[in-house]
Amino acid sequence: MDLEELPIGEDAKRELEKAGFKTLYPPQGQAVKAGLFQGENLLLAVPTASGKTLVAQLAAIYKLKKEGGKTVYLVPLRAIAWEKYVDFSILREIEGFKGRRIRIALATGDYDSKAEELADYDVIVATYEKFDSIIRHRPKWISEVNLVIFDEIHYVDSEDRGPGIETLVSFTKAILPRAQLIALSATVSNADEVAKWLGAKCIVSEWRPVSLREGVLHGSRIFFKDGETVELKDDFEEPLHSLLAYSLKDGGQALFFVETRRKTVYLARKLSSVSYLYLSESERRRLKELAGEIRENSESTIIGEDLASVIEKGVAFHHAGLTSFQRRIIEEAFRERVLKVITATPTLAAGVNLPARVVCVTSVSRFDPETHTSSMIPIMEYKQMAGRAGRPRYDRFGEAVIYARSERDIDYLMARYIESIAEPIESKLGLGTYFSTAVLASIASGIAVDIESILEVFRNTLYHVQKGKGVSSRVKRVLKILMDDGLIIRRNSFLEATPLGRRISELYISPSTGVLFLNGLKNKPQSFTEVSGLNLICASPDMKPKFSVTGSTESFVIDFVGKHEPELYLDIEDISPMETYKTMTVLWMWINEYSEDDIYLKLGVEPGDLYACKETAQWLAYSAKEIARLLKDHDALKKLEELEARIEYGVKPELIELVSSLEGVGRVRARRLFNHGFKRLSDIASASVSELSRIPGIGQKLALSIKKEAGGIIHKEEWEKRKMGEKVQTSLAEFND
Repeated sequence: MDLEELPIGEDAKRELEKAGFKTLYPPQGQAVKAGLFQGENLLLAVPTASGKTLVAQLAAIYKLKKEGGKTVYLVPLRAIAWEKYVDFSILREIEGFKGRRIRIALATGDYDSKAEELADYDVIVATYEKFDSIIRHRPKWISEVNLVIFDEIHYVDSEDRGPGIETLVSFTKAILPRAQLIALSATVSNADEVAKWLGAKCIVSEWRPVSLREGVLHGSRIFFKDGETVELKDDFEEPLHSLLAYSLKDGGQALFFVETRRKTVYLARKLSSVSYLYLSESERRRLKELAGEIRENSESTIIGEDLASVIEKGVAFHHAGLTSFQRRIIEEAFRERVLKVITATPTLAAGVNLPARVVCVTSVSRFDPETHTSSMIPIMEYKQMAGRAGRPRYDRFGEAVIYARSERDIDYLMARYIESIAEPIESKLGLGTYFSTAVLASIASGIAVDIESILEVFRNTLYHVQKGKGVSSRVKRVLKILMDDGLIIRRNSFLEATPLGRRISELYISPSTGVLFLNGLKNKPQSFTEVSGLNLICASPDMKPKFSVTGSTESFVIDFVGKHEPELYLDIEDISPMETYKTMTVLWMWINEYSEDDIYLKLGVEPGDLYACKETAQWLAYSAKEIARLLKDHDALKKLEELEARIEYGVKPELIELVSSLEGVGRVRARRLFNHGFKRLSDIASASVSELSRIPGIGQKLALSIKKEAGGIIHKEEWEKRKMGEKVQTSLAEFND
């Protein structure tokens, strides 16, 4: 089926053809025939890179041209949200309803907002959590949504994100009963059951634009599923080195998945001696530039140097401990094909789309640091990793191999992973504490007003489809707890949220966290300090990640706790107090301007984990502040407001004014300004540009910028100096060329 046959308008066909689309892939054609343009709900369970995003784009274009309204595209991870936002940007050149150009927005973070600014947009790409939080605020524009795309719907099977996604689908059905729903999934064994839950037609396909060969690597041989055996050149002693050389010939790229972060670094170093051999001179120059960017922009010199040193040789390690800047550099370099190899933890397979000619799964066991046990990875996880093999436009086929360390493992790995289908998706709503969050949210947002309407919400969950019984009794138990905690009240047969319950739901925190904050603010330690606030935040069930205590870090944490005992909540019920205390210690170091390297060396927390932790802590500090506002506790409110800002910027109180007001001035530059006597914006406004530019890390360009931001007057001679500086720099650059 060609684009020319589709009812999407000539301008849309033109823009899509510019982007490289001309003929539909078979699964895309199946979606059209199944009623994509007739408003049918659809579930597409198809492999990676088989064109799911285009199906969503076509549906959005048709809806926006025919009916107007809004399209919401939902994803589980921020990295995917950005990727899809870029994908949908081609729609900007297309006319929607009544000839108006289509406008696209990206929405992530800030969970306490009605997001009224999104009223002016036609396509909204958002994370599941962001849209869930928007629904709880019920902005007026929500009723205009007539198409919702649930991407990566198989994440319903995740214990972490699954319950939230599942209830969001149910909420969406309740408040947007006439909206078309399209769910996109990896290939799963119970697609029909998932489609039944969604009320959707089911499209299942194994078709891929680049065919996939799967096999097992042992020694110098790859044993493929189709019976072929490939003998690798025995130029290297290590099988993984030989596999990499095989992968990189004729412009190939490779992904190596390993079980731990430490092993990604170790393997990247080992493979760099091979990858370097396959780099052209221009690629080596480009990689040296990228390594320089990593060094220049990494506060942690330890991890930054480790990464830069292997990037120069054509390989990078990739895991959640890296900063978002570092991950972006790696991903863009790999897409440019200048970076040849990535060694990664499995989180990469679940996140951004980075296909490679060869994918190697180096181990099928995973170590759980909480239980101190190892277990075999699910088949679904292997399929997600294997699905990254094969680059459209560059490869005739992709190859996914599992590394077998012994000969006896070959048949087992072939049968267990390669010849098997992925496990069925199972609801995780019955696990953990999310059930009470969902019940409160349904009442606070007005989706449910009595027990029967709450039950109707839960009848629209996969949990009800799969489990059936027990929903009613569980809802009633949760309602009693919410009433006892003062979060909901009953008026005759109707249920409504109290001001506290409504605020907790709007803040997007769990009822248990909200009640913990309430009780903690009512019963503060004898001295309520920054440590007290961090303790309250870190003890909450919503604080993630929490850092486990190892032998090498335990004494440091215990010493810190001992010094601050009068400031702590010692009577809080906490199933993991040492994890709470370590996380609290990490954040205390962060807000007291310890460097990332100090935090890493003393507590073993990497920059990416630190940023994830401080982002969650900032949200929880804001939430605790809002609970203090409800209680009219002005002293706690003021202290939590300051703590929120310090967590955001990683500074002591005296730097808040500088870092929050000056663009391009982070905590390191702010401290240098402060230590040189520029303690307030007024000091910067009255300083000369030459005085400011002499401070290390400032420079003339930034000095001009921050002086202007601080309200200072830029004199003519200062502008002339800048222009002269730019001329000199240009001349020198030309001379050096």
